[in-house]
Amino acid sequence: MKVTIHQTIKEIAPATFEATVSAVDENGNTVNRVIVRYERANEIYAAYKSLLRALNWLRRYGQVEIELFTNQESLVNELNGSLNDNTTLYRILTERMAAQSASFVKVEYCE
Repeated sequence: MKVTIHQTIKEIAPATFEATVSAVDENGNTVNRVIVRYERANEIYAAYKSLLRALNWLRRYGQVEIELFTNQESLVNELNGSLNDNTTLYRILTERMAAQSASFVKVEYCE
């Protein structure tokens, strides 16, 4: 199954970010949509944590191919192979995806 995830991360106060994440299946049906606030965090943390939350929605679909569109450029860079020194969140994401038979077919930056 193919799923498209749209993610927007917005700083709403110092060290406070709002993540809007929506997932749509290949038929155009909304799987889920959520807005989550992360306090005492940084932007990349909000991006990874909200993406992990979206993965939880997709567990029931079995093997999924994911197209991700996000405004978080660091996340795009990391998922496309340019890893940061601190890759704990990346490791957690890839382990969860492997356990769920999920994979990214496209990761793209969009404003």
